Amino acid sequence: MKNATSLNSVSYVSWILGQTSAMLGMILCLLWGFDLVILQSQQLYSQAGGEVAATIEVWYPTFGPPLAGLGMALAGWSVSHVQHLRTPAPVVVAAALNLMALVLAMVASAY
Repeated sequence: MKNATSLNSVSYVSWILGQTSAMLGMILCLLWGFDLVILQSQQLYSQAGGEVAATIEVWYPTFGPPLAGLGMALAGWSVSHVQHLRTPAPVVVAAALNLMALVLAMVASAY
């Protein structure tokens, strides 16, 4: 198995896909986590108190962006796997972050 730091353009493609997907996953986790904690809980609190929550617009996160991030992480993994290179760490981190963002979207849509 070759090292991922070899001067191979394919290893850089895998690394860049992992970095891009990891940044997307971080942004989605932060935004949808804040949405779930602040906006959704505010809506549930106002409904429990008997207030009319008509002024609060309901928005549910979609499943598309985390699935796109998982797809980019899968593409980075497959590029390194086909060329028999080690999988760069950002690819694994990106898959975990986008999976967490997907779980947050599922939890937010359950409310």
